[in-house]
Amino acid sequence: RSVDDRRRATAGAGVRSVALPRPVAGGGARGKPAPPSVDVRAEIAQAEQAEKGRRHDLAKIHYEKAIAGAKDPASIGYANREYAETLATWGEYPLAIRHRETALAARPVDPHAWHDLGVLKHNQGDNATAIKAFETSRTQAPKDPRPRVALAALRWKLGDKTGAATEYRGLLELDLPDRLRSKVEWAIRELAKPEAAAK
Repeated sequence: RSVDDRRRATAGAGVRSVALPRPVAGGGARGKPAPPSVDVRAEIAQAEQAEKGRRHDLAKIHYEKAIAGAKDPASIGYANREYAETLATWGEYPLAIRHRETALAARPVDPHAWHDLGVLKHNQGDNATAIKAFETSRTQAPKDPRPRVALAALRWKLGDKTGAATEYRGLLELDLPDRLRSKVEWAIRELAKPEAAAK
């Protein structure tokens, strides 16, 4: 599957994501992330090509070769992150979480990855860890609405209306698309109603 397909599948695991450009992970000179090795990128490219042909068995071989050949933090983070995204589309959530956590251990400054870890943790019923992951994503990318949207939705779902309203009000301080802004304003109005219930 394409990278966009993988991200949509990960986002659809429980707490919805927002279709906005992916944040860039920090690190490297002048804020640019160090690139993964050529060999690791080549294996990932072959894995993605196999996925396009629905050769999941072959894709798995290339992902595992990429991970085995990853020796530096950038390559370890990249190989595990890409495999985690694909594993989520296969419905292998516990394994996806393991590789996502390995990627973050190697490259901890990656707000998109923290967001996706939160989605996966929520899918598995670990809402406390999901909230921490979303909060880390929010801290690393304060201008990105995704983690705030996820936090607001999850807090509302768990019955924390005050926490949800706080996240939604924080979203209004960001530069939001008109459609998203309208949804946020609606949510704030709903949460302000005495009869508003956990979603």
